[in-house]
Amino acid sequence: MFLVLVSPSGQYSIWPAVLQVPAGWLVVHGVASRQSCADHVDALRADQPLAA
Repeated sequence: MFLVLVSPSGQYSIWPAVLQVPAGWLVVHGVASRQSCADHVDALRADQPLAA
């Protein structure tokens, strides 16, 4: 099982739920399957405007 984390700089990571979340990162989805986490990251990215 996995989590989706976001860093202070806005980077996303799919992280094994059995590992400790790194300092400064926040859980934004999970505990869920890897596919569910990947789908969540894709949805989050689709909602963000592209950087110029």
